[in-house]
Amino acid sequence: METMENIQIVFEDTPEKFQPLAEEILPPLLEVLKERNELEKEIFARSLKLRKEKAAAGVPEYQSGPEEEALWEEYGRRYLDLVSPHCTEKMLKWGAARSFGKPAKYDYLLDAPEFAVHFTMKSAKRAVVTARNSVSYSYGYRFILRPFEDGWKVDGAECALGDGGSWGVEHSL
Repeated sequence: METMENIQIVFEDTPEKFQPLAEEILPPLLEVLKERNELEKEIFARSLKLRKEKAAAGVPEYQSGPEEEALWEEYGRRYLDLVSPHCTEKMLKWGAARSFGKPAKYDYLLDAPEFAVHFTMKSAKRAVVTARNSVSYSYGYRFILRPFEDGWKVDGAECALGDGGSWGVEHSL
């Protein structure tokens, strides 16, 4: 077990020769998750402001305006600009994230009082990073990463709720 900037790293089924790769793989992954979370928070705040303006103008809640549609387009563009360098085509084929809200997607992980990641790497071709927040519903994410010429990229993501919960596929980072 190691610590990286207040993040506890727990090695599982990882031979010693692969353990140093955690220092190469984890920082870019965690940084893109933080940036993605900040993007979602920004877009949500702007959307909330637009909804309030729309309500004040007497526009029905179910009716979207051009400003909201432009915000969705901006979110999709900025999301893809952010995650594309860090994801494989397999992850990108679904396009941009299709939701934003409060809490943001990774708030349960990034705001955890004791943030720990479990790092598993049995071969040089695949690493698995799992993180859970045991305080908030045991919300967890698992990321499958593969090496490419320009670095490690997310090739899959999964989510689980509860300690014994099954993992479900996530189509966006």
